[in-house]
Amino acid sequence: MPTQNVTVLNPDQSSVIEIDAELANSWLEADEAVLLDVREQEELEMEWIPGATPMPLSKFDAKIVAETVMANAKIVVICFTGRRSIDAAERLIDFGIKEVYSVKDGLLAWNAAGLESIDQSALLI
Repeated sequence: MPTQNVTVLNPDQSSVIEIDAELANSWLEADEAVLLDVREQEELEMEWIPGATPMPLSKFDAKIVAETVMANAKIVVICFTGRRSIDAAERLIDFGIKEVYSVKDGLLAWNAAGLESIDQSALLI
């Protein structure tokens, strides 16, 4: 079982909880969480994580997430570096959704951990 690495950001600035990519992946594999990928369409066309729900930040709507995500599932948000996912997670928390997490360092950390993603960037040349 992977070590659970959870980091709480400065509580004076944000209530978003960051988790490492391995923990996020273990939750996904156990069907305990839903992964929202908030990168933009162009980025998603280059590389994506199987099972992730694409929801570009430019079109992000917390109400739609609240209406479509399983009520008891944790929501894990990911982007390329972790900055946009924190923004999206804050929107969800402000909307009233309680179990929201951001993948620390985003897709960069996901790839560094050797977790599954589909890279099509070479096909776009």
